[in-house]
Amino acid sequence: MSPGKRSTAHGSMWVDLRIPFAVTIAEGLLLLGLVALAAYLELPRLPLIALAVLVFYLVTAGGILISYTWRYTAMKRAEEAAEQISGDVYRMFRAEVDIPYAVVNGDGAVRVINTALQNILGFRSPVCNLPLGELCPEVSFDKLKAARFKAIPEEEPSVLTPLSAEDPGLRDTVTRLPDGRRYRVECHLMPRERDHYYFLVFRDVDDYLELSEQTARDRVVLAYIMLDNLQELTQFVRANYRATANLIEEALTKWVEGMGGMLREYDRDKYLALFSAERLDECVQAGFPILDDIMNIRVGDNSFPLSVSMGIADVSGSMQDKEKAASGALDMALQRGGNQVALQRSGVGGLSYFGGTHKTLESNTSISSRVSAHLLEKRLETCDHVLIMGHANPDFDSVGSCVGAYRLCRSILEAKGRGSVPVHVVANKTCDTFEICYGHLSALPEYESVFIDKAAAQQTVTTHTMLVITDVNNPYIFEAPQLVSCIPAAEGVSNIAIIDHHRIVDELPFTPFLHYIEATKSSASEIVAEILQQSDYAETLHKEEANLLLAGIMLDTHNFTRSAGAQTFDITYYLYSRNAHTGVVREFFNERIDELLVAGDFDAHTRVYDGVFAITWLSEEHIPSPNDRIAASKAADKLLTLRGIEASFAFAPVGSGISISARSKGRINVQLIMEKLEGGGHFDMAGAQVTGGIPEAYDLLVAAIDEYKLQFPEQFRSGDASS
Repeated sequence: MSPGKRSTAHGSMWVDLRIPFAVTIAEGLLLLGLVALAAYLELPRLPLIALAVLVFYLVTAGGILISYTWRYTAMKRAEEAAEQISGDVYRMFRAEVDIPYAVVNGDGAVRVINTALQNILGFRSPVCNLPLGELCPEVSFDKLKAARFKAIPEEEPSVLTPLSAEDPGLRDTVTRLPDGRRYRVECHLMPRERDHYYFLVFRDVDDYLELSEQTARDRVVLAYIMLDNLQELTQFVRANYRATANLIEEALTKWVEGMGGMLREYDRDKYLALFSAERLDECVQAGFPILDDIMNIRVGDNSFPLSVSMGIADVSGSMQDKEKAASGALDMALQRGGNQVALQRSGVGGLSYFGGTHKTLESNTSISSRVSAHLLEKRLETCDHVLIMGHANPDFDSVGSCVGAYRLCRSILEAKGRGSVPVHVVANKTCDTFEICYGHLSALPEYESVFIDKAAAQQTVTTHTMLVITDVNNPYIFEAPQLVSCIPAAEGVSNIAIIDHHRIVDELPFTPFLHYIEATKSSASEIVAEILQQSDYAETLHKEEANLLLAGIMLDTHNFTRSAGAQTFDITYYLYSRNAHTGVVREFFNERIDELLVAGDFDAHTRVYDGVFAITWLSEEHIPSPNDRIAASKAADKLLTLRGIEASFAFAPVGSGISISARSKGRINVQLIMEKLEGGGHFDMAGAQVTGGIPEAYDLLVAAIDEYKLQFPEQFRSGDASS
């Protein structure tokens, strides 16, 4: 670019001296041509004409050159003034504008800071030799260098190049400077000769972050609260229902108002609460002491505690989204047995649970059973095939509930004139439990073709197949886990029904059309029998089927000594009315000699941990058998008969791991202990499977027990303390 030309970028002043030179040259050539023409025509007074032309040329050319020279001089003066103003602005920016910045050299040392940063750091000079890590530990110099190599193009940049966009580690970096305020750091590459410098700008975002954090703390949290067992308790003790309900409502109101929230009763024994996320954090840290406050309220002279269940939603979105999340969380809390809080939070996978350390009273309402029977009827009107399955390594409760579900579905189909629709039970035909059950059902010819294995079941699935799952809600231990993915779904709802009494460990990977999980029931057989009893098909149950349902109840209640409530005996009476008999069922539990020897092996390895926990396992010489799980369950049951033992655990080898059967007398929640080992189950009957051998399983179990004791120390204050 020639010296006489200045860039026109951004509308700045410029003067191109080529124009006056071109004009004067053109004018001179034109006048010279006129003089030559006059000489050619031999005009008189040619010298005077030539002199006049020369004078005219000198005057006009001089005027043009002078005017352009004046304009060029004015432009230079304006440029010098602009540069001086820019210098003054730069000095004012560096000294007065409150945007701190620093220049870091290629060695990671801060070399230059402006006045704003000087005031923050308390430095007297803009020149310093401070390591970057001391000024801003959140910005790693290694990350700066790495971002530099990403940012440098093929041609070296001559201007500042942003680096924050090149490295996620530098994006949205916030540091707190000595003035106590927080600053977002913007990093730039600043080339200088052969070296590279880094230009760091500190933008004050403390007020913005404080506002954002305050908004998050004030975020509305929605909670559904439900009284678990007040209605049932007041039927057995002499107490006024409304007076007791008022005491509970008073405790809940005091708790919610203490958090600056609002509580409203929207239905009998059901409440809606609104409070802030900041107060929710305090409740989470304290473990929701309101649960214990409610349990301290007693009805009359009854020693059984009251309890509440809560579903709380701290999620983003509209209030409608919060309401749906809270409702779903409450359902999960109730299905896990009640007396607990289920919390759904944004950014947290799954639900978090608090409480659940005491059993709740069994509900005696049969509304859910009648609704379940109705839903099954509606679905059976359109399906062309029905599959029923329980859990792997089935016990009497699994087989009995499957048989009861079969009778219900078969009776409904025949009543609807759809008796040709096939109904199959997916079962492991090789286990002893199945052989005992199948032998008992042999008196009913229709059962010759009812049971199929999981391979055959998968081949029979159609687009209108309905699947009924009983006595299990953990997909990992379904009899045929692959069947779930084959069952059709419409509008996100699968053609699957779940009937179970175990607490849900986590959300299901599908949405069933029937979700009947009642953790207060003794067994899945009790639930299925109750659905039959409350349906129009109660009289269709055969004697053999009633005996299997009774066997399932007797197994899970340990012959009516655990988890047996009033409803359990009511269902037992119904099964007796269908000609079931405990004398026949007891024969199902008769042991073989090899089972007796396995039981003795368990007895020989029993250990007591911390005075109240009994742990046992099989010897290393034992040859694994498919029946070891059932033997472990029996061993765990037997250990509860020991004096002072509150919970028991029995190990059985399964494949490459160890299966753990857990039992409790009702004071200790073994389901929470098994959840720590990624298992689950019921309050007083649970299980898990871990990898490794017996020593590894023992260490994992002891660690889970110790964690449970730290979580609920009040349960062990009066217990024995031996190890």
